[in-house]
Amino acid sequence: MHFNKPTQTTYKNGALNLDLNKLMQNVGAEMFDYGTFKAAYDTDARIKTMVKNFNKDGIEPKTQNSIDSEPETSVDSGQDTVGQMAKRATDLGDL
Repeated sequence: MHFNKPTQTTYKNGALNLDLNKLMQNVGAEMFDYGTFKAAYDTDARIKTMVKNFNKDGIEPKTQNSIDSEPETSVDSGQDTVGQMAKRATDLGDL
């Protein structure tokens, strides 16, 4: 997911290149840039569980493939809510 509309220089082959802030705008949620996302990432452990990597261009979320390859960790009851929120945020049915 890109903080801004993907360009030729930021487009990643073999990936679904999404405009994060367009998605956030569609659901009436807070928009992010690198600084605001980094602050949220540093202070909210739930975000860390959903993000594989991020940089000034955007965010690489953990996918089922990357989750399957990681060692299992204990999951608290709040994880189900976070997982449901992530699924709703990435639902592309209306785009």
